[in-house]
Amino acid sequence: SIGPLPGQLRASGVTMASFASVLSGYVERPVIDHTGLQGSYDLQLEFSTDFRPGVPVDPGAPRGPADGPSLFTALQEQAGLKLTTGRAPVDVLVVEHVERPTTD
Repeated sequence: SIGPLPGQLRASGVTMASFASVLSGYVERPVIDHTGLQGSYDLQLEFSTDFRPGVPVDPGAPRGPADGPSLFTALQEQAGLKLTTGRAPVDVLVVEHVERPTTD
């Protein structure tokens, strides 16, 4: 199971492929597992909540440490994982036509 909390990301009994999929939502790009690691893992990361792009910050919401590391730094220092930029084929869904349903 994977549970995002403000400034934390906890994963219990997950594969690296599943964890990569969750990270995609945080970095707003596809993340592909190239670790070669098999099995299930428990991970806990603590990072600055100011990191997450595109997500409005609710001033009243609980927050992680503002002076904490970025998610990228937390991945490397706390989990020994590194995100790198690269190119890879990805699946895409193309919608060519849309119509409203009829009640016939």
